[in-house]
Amino acid sequence: MAVQEHFEGFDQAPDEQSRSAHKREAQALRKLVEKIADLGEQSFKKLVLDPQVKEALIIARSLKPRSDERRRQLQYVAKIQRSCEDFASLEEQVNMLGASSKEDPRTMRFEKLRENLIVGDVSVLNAVCSLIKEIDRNKLRTLVKKAKVEAEGDLEASKPNSRALFKYLKSEFTKAGIDVPNELIK
Repeated sequence: MAVQEHFEGFDQAPDEQSRSAHKREAQALRKLVEKIADLGEQSFKKLVLDPQVKEALIIARSLKPRSDERRRQLQYVAKIQRSCEDFASLEEQVNMLGASSKEDPRTMRFEKLRENLIVGDVSVLNAVCSLIKEIDRNKLRTLVKKAKVEAEGDLEASKPNSRALFKYLKSEFTKAGIDVPNELIK
């Protein structure tokens, strides 16, 4: 009777990544590169990328959104990115760019307060100033006034004054260490 020898090759975990796992990782990187290509100009400039990757992304951003050329260019960018840098740090950079309501639950409250300041009257502005004594009232009034003019204008245009008002409110409330009260966001 033949003696069966134990083969160690199947008992150990494989050293290499499986083919399916490699494909999933490549697909995730392609989606991330596509997300980066769709970012706004300011957010794109904030990213720390390899110069070769950045140059290829700039080319991809200049192409038509739903074209084969852009798709091929984005695949090329993903290929370069795979050889340059680890995927996790790039994904973390992209996720840190925009604060969503999931990451900062106060974001929605600040947005509502900003809208109330733009649409509302002086009573909302007075309430904010009485709540935070150190706030620069003139700067707040100026930002609200510019945001009102902006809101009355073109709806499709970018709204830098509205964003500036949001950032100012967020920074002042954070400095004061208080949350936006419910009375101000009704």
